[in-house]
Amino acid sequence: MIMINENWEQAKDLSDVLRIVSENIGNEFSQKVEEICGEPSEELYAAYQKLENEKNELEQRYNDYGDISESLDYLNEQIDKLEKYIDDNLDGTDFMEGMRKAFEMIER
Repeated sequence: MIMINENWEQAKDLSDVLRIVSENIGNEFSQKVEEICGEPSEELYAAYQKLENEKNELEQRYNDYGDISESLDYLNEQIDKLEKYIDDNLDGTDFMEGMRKAFEMIER
């Protein structure tokens, strides 16, 4: 809604604005406004579509990054648990020595 000459006018789109301008200012001015603000060109629409696609791609990458980050956090937690298990149970047996060596390989 816009106020023109102390009256509220509803302007939903460019055609409403052009009607209001034509009625209150004049047809010639309305035509000039239409020239300046008219329908978007094919080139402008193509640029908009390209930006929209790039935005969607970036959103997808962001979501993928979140998934990868969560997986990495989970793996680090599991490595910490394994390290604690080995430290708590290291008793000199071949099995635990093998676990310790395997853990060292994982850390590298």
